[in-house]
Amino acid sequence: MLILRKFVVFILVVPTTFSVSATQMEKKDATSDLYFDPALFQGKNLSEATYLRLSQPGSIEPGSYKIDIYTNGTYIERADVRFVLQPDGTVTPCFDIKTLQHAGIKFDSSRLSEKQKNTQCVELKDVSKSGVSRFNRQQLRLDLSVPQSEMINLPQGYVSPENLDAGASIGFINYLTNYYHVSYSDNDLKNQDSAWLSLNGGVNMGAWQFRQLSNLNWSQQQGTRWQRVRSYVQRPLPAMSSQLSAGELITAGRFFSGLNYNGINISTEDRILPDSMRGYAPVVRGVATTTSKVTISQNGQQIYQTTVSPGSFAINDLYPTSYSGDLDVEVTGADGRTSRFSVPFSAVPESMRPGVSHFDLAVGKTRDSGEKSLFGDLTWQHGLSNSITVNSGMRLADGYTSAVVGGVYGSYLGAFGLDLTASRAKLPGSDYVNGWMSHISYSKTFQPTNTTLSLASFRYSTSGYRDLSDVLGLRGSFSNDRNWRSASYQQQSRYDISMSQGLAEYGNLFVSGSLQQYRNSKDKDTQLQLGYSDSLKNGISYNVSLGKQFTDTGSSSRRSSETITSLSLSIPLAFTDNRVSSVNSSWTHSSSSGDQYQTSASGSIGSDQTLNYNVGAQHSRNNSQTTINGGLQQSTSKANLGINASRGQNYWQASAMAQGALAVHGGGVTFGPWLGDTFALVEAKGASGAKMFNSKQSVINDEGYTLVPSLIPYRYNMLTLSPQGMADDVELIDNEKRIAPLAGATVKITFKTRAGTALIIKATQENGQSVPLGADVFDSSGVLTGMVAQNGQLYLRTDKKDDNLIVKWGENTDEKCHLSYHLSSTDIAKKFGKKTAQCRSQ
Repeated sequence: MLILRKFVVFILVVPTTFSVSATQMEKKDATSDLYFDPALFQGKNLSEATYLRLSQPGSIEPGSYKIDIYTNGTYIERADVRFVLQPDGTVTPCFDIKTLQHAGIKFDSSRLSEKQKNTQCVELKDVSKSGVSRFNRQQLRLDLSVPQSEMINLPQGYVSPENLDAGASIGFINYLTNYYHVSYSDNDLKNQDSAWLSLNGGVNMGAWQFRQLSNLNWSQQQGTRWQRVRSYVQRPLPAMSSQLSAGELITAGRFFSGLNYNGINISTEDRILPDSMRGYAPVVRGVATTTSKVTISQNGQQIYQTTVSPGSFAINDLYPTSYSGDLDVEVTGADGRTSRFSVPFSAVPESMRPGVSHFDLAVGKTRDSGEKSLFGDLTWQHGLSNSITVNSGMRLADGYTSAVVGGVYGSYLGAFGLDLTASRAKLPGSDYVNGWMSHISYSKTFQPTNTTLSLASFRYSTSGYRDLSDVLGLRGSFSNDRNWRSASYQQQSRYDISMSQGLAEYGNLFVSGSLQQYRNSKDKDTQLQLGYSDSLKNGISYNVSLGKQFTDTGSSSRRSSETITSLSLSIPLAFTDNRVSSVNSSWTHSSSSGDQYQTSASGSIGSDQTLNYNVGAQHSRNNSQTTINGGLQQSTSKANLGINASRGQNYWQASAMAQGALAVHGGGVTFGPWLGDTFALVEAKGASGAKMFNSKQSVINDEGYTLVPSLIPYRYNMLTLSPQGMADDVELIDNEKRIAPLAGATVKITFKTRAGTALIIKATQENGQSVPLGADVFDSSGVLTGMVAQNGQLYLRTDKKDDNLIVKWGENTDEKCHLSYHLSSTDIAKKFGKKTAQCRSQ
């Protein structure tokens, strides 16, 4: 219907643009008015008043149209707007109250008449004294020009809480499984088999949301172990710009150490802020010498596992956990060797806009932290001005008190952050100890030199300062007669620096480093990295890096260090549609394991690029071993599947993975790709094969459903369904929806479809003239099914073998007629019919 209506508008526009007679051209030059020449239309079914109205710029026939609405040049939404005929012959738009509110126009709805409220037809002049509307019929765009004094002062990107959608009652589960096998030809080595299954999902009931994260880990040597990581309920509170959570939670860790606890939390929901007024997890980088299993843990819990190919790898899709606690990374190679390293992970200082606040309140009982204890956290941040942000907080627990005060000052010299934290703690076997900790940070981008000092920080603690996590760990270890160790326990100082220097067309230079010092002769840990990267105009890129890590206890006999130098080169290639995306080569030298040489090729097969592959080979000079490897990854509408295999000296390795999701709803069970916390279930009955523009993997299944894996919470999301791939006997009545979901919402979107035989009827009246252009066509049930195009042709799709249609081009009795049709078995089989019929007055 919408496409046909646009077509009718278009054929009315063309004569307006191009048909002007010689005499009328002179008039146009004098008055700049367009004239609609009636001679271009055959027949006399349109009145003179219609011709005159269509000759005016921006004119349109009365009716309802789906158009784009702009207010003062800013896009608002695409909505159905009615255009009504005024007594003076002009056609003007009228709006429903919700559309005017979306447009940001300030008005008092109580002052509208009952007729306007009931008919939902309010003109711009009724709510704005100086407002002007301009309609562009070629683009189907309506511009509203309204003085700022008559507009609601809202930031760009603002979504009213009343327009947020809590979604439907839907249950879902994300799954990630990985199976890893290694076989050795040496009889002294046992074959290794391990499997990993991660389940992350929940159930939504209105605005209440239940979430659960758990995993199953199996190995041939250690058996099966089930671990429930987190289980909690949450509810967004958009009216308060916050969110409530209860259950097994993790503290935010912005100013105090991260803690696992059972309790409740209410905190500011930063995502509800508009884009013009506004998380963090680090990228884990490393080098795998063979096809390896990478396991990442934080605070003693496994949070991630995957299989990587030989060479450099980067993991940037960690599931959000805590803002505090270094990440422990374990790389297990197919050759049996294991390497470990840690990635520093701590919150960075945040500047806040003037007048914006952030609070976080957590109350509960700690878990997985040694001795359990009741505790309470309260932190508050507030932007005083463009330059100053103040931070404050307090933590209370059994035998423990700490408080923090500080802030951020931003100027042309950079952003300086300073936080001072004092603690008082009761330690096992001793009295209270007091201490303090200072944290100073700095960040700045020097634009003249294109230098970015992304984070430079310094932390210093006195001997009496204690984090609550260390206090609880000490108490638990003391009662079990064990020693307590952690990255923060007895830490004296810590330095972190990261700098990037852009060299224009000559690439980029970066430097990073960290130094941690401890008391009581505990190891000193130092990490340094220097690198250079560049991309050439032909797409070739290369990277050179030098890294050094060493631990020093003050005794030269116990000092250990490792230096890693690497050089990598990437060359893009293309061979038609079945192409190699790139060829990558690298050389890595380690002071402990010698030289490693690696070459790989990776790419995609097919025009949709859903099948990806990689093949490669690597050689270790230290043990004169060469390994070859390969893998395939297939993305489907129901899951992502992958296999990897490699072979080296005295062993071969293979692994397989599957990642996807399923949603349980009133219509059954729908499978799809991995789902974000906020997603959509799309229903389009009969539209099997149709694809969502928003997601390549979202395809309507045979039951009429698909999953859109990710929506942006607290923002308007436009979901569009493409008819490409649908059956010929089905059409979409609407193919676009706009939704603004709450965080964590599982939204159900329904697209209406119409199934049946496509039918074109050449209709004439009893006097022999064609049925008027633009007339509406209704079926016997009174449902609008089509519109008359030029030369009396009307199009409709029907599932009825025969019917009596009503054609109307006005409100008078002589401005409508009736016609009947009958579809033969051949028409139904072809899914298309073409008829000629007379439209009778009775």
